[in-house]
Amino acid sequence: MSYAPFLAAAFLLWPFTCIAGTQGNVLLLALAAIPAVFVARPGIRPAHYWMAATAFLVWAVASEYWSPVSRGIVTGNLLEGDFAIRSAGLRIALTLMFATLLIAGTLRIAPGRAQISSRLMLGAVSVHGLLVLLSPYLGAAAMPFFYGDDPLEYSSGFQNLDRGANAFALVLPILVAYLGARSGIAWKGVAFLVALASAASFALLGASAAMFGALLMLAAFLIIRLFPNYGLRGLFTAAAAYIALAPFLIGGLLHLLERSGRTLPGSFQSRAWSWEVVIGKIQEAPLTGHGIEASKSWRETYAAYPEWMAQLPDFWAHYPVVPGHPHNMALQIWAETGLVGALLMALAVLLVGWRLPPGGRLRADVRYAIGGMLAATFCLFSFSYSAWNEAFWATLALAVAALVLLFRRVRGSLR
Repeated sequence: MSYAPFLAAAFLLWPFTCIAGTQGNVLLLALAAIPAVFVARPGIRPAHYWMAATAFLVWAVASEYWSPVSRGIVTGNLLEGDFAIRSAGLRIALTLMFATLLIAGTLRIAPGRAQISSRLMLGAVSVHGLLVLLSPYLGAAAMPFFYGDDPLEYSSGFQNLDRGANAFALVLPILVAYLGARSGIAWKGVAFLVALASAASFALLGASAAMFGALLMLAAFLIIRLFPNYGLRGLFTAAAAYIALAPFLIGGLLHLLERSGRTLPGSFQSRAWSWEVVIGKIQEAPLTGHGIEASKSWRETYAAYPEWMAQLPDFWAHYPVVPGHPHNMALQIWAETGLVGALLMALAVLLVGWRLPPGGRLRADVRYAIGGMLAATFCLFSFSYSAWNEAFWATLALAVAALVLLFRRVRGSLR
């Protein structure tokens, strides 16, 4: 039995679950992973990066016991219909389980047996991209059709468009790398235009993290071009170092900005102030952190910070400085799971990078796609989601499966 058709079927739904806000990707991941049970053959000795990721999640779940917002691991009764998984760490652990099955099943696809499936995946990614390109122009007109006549509901609709743009930023490197690796200078021009058009659409939608992700993707391509053998490992090493040193790196950058006397644009400045508060929280519990999702309890408003409030309109006095979570996963991991959690997460990322073959042994499109996806993930990791957002991790797992599907495709084959 080949797993490729099942994976292709999942990607046919990808454009619709993503443009609807990616929440459906959790279910899509589970549905795509279930058939993998029959084809995946996990090794007796798990990969070291998987063990590090699992250790991180075990520690995160354990931190439930000292988190100020802990609601227990599970609540309710499955037979009575009110069962719920309250532990964010456990939800992410289940996501990792399904992601492991998904990737293991995809890796079992023999080279050359994913020709049709990879075309369907690329077609689905292209449809998703077209929807993102049209969203800045048709999104407002489509809101009444999907959300009724209440304008108050439109904000969630535009937020879903932003999430759909973020999801496309994760798979954009696959499409650009596939086009750019085709023979002929014209295809490289097309790939570059796709990247720029996507970045422009992200900017028009206000999806800043996706826009920076697209630009950083091009920078990653350049690094891999200049250092074909070790550029990929260098990028993964840099990402791991960023996680391990996040409070020092971000704190130092904020200190330099403060000394320069410069202020950032509105949303970026509020994000910087939020990070400053979170870094202070890290100093209170540097080793073990405050516990998973503890940032939800940090409800201090701008009224508690007069020097910041002096630069803002009066109505900002009632807004929390940390809006639910830091919007930086590295800082959130540090604040909620401490040095222990940060080092385990950094180790997992480092081991992934060094488990990969040297770049020179990878096909060009695969090499560029991996680097570009890492760059896009880095931006979303740093500016957008909570570290415990299972929809983000499910979307990333599906994007990695798409990358492996590209790897299993034999270029130039007529099959």
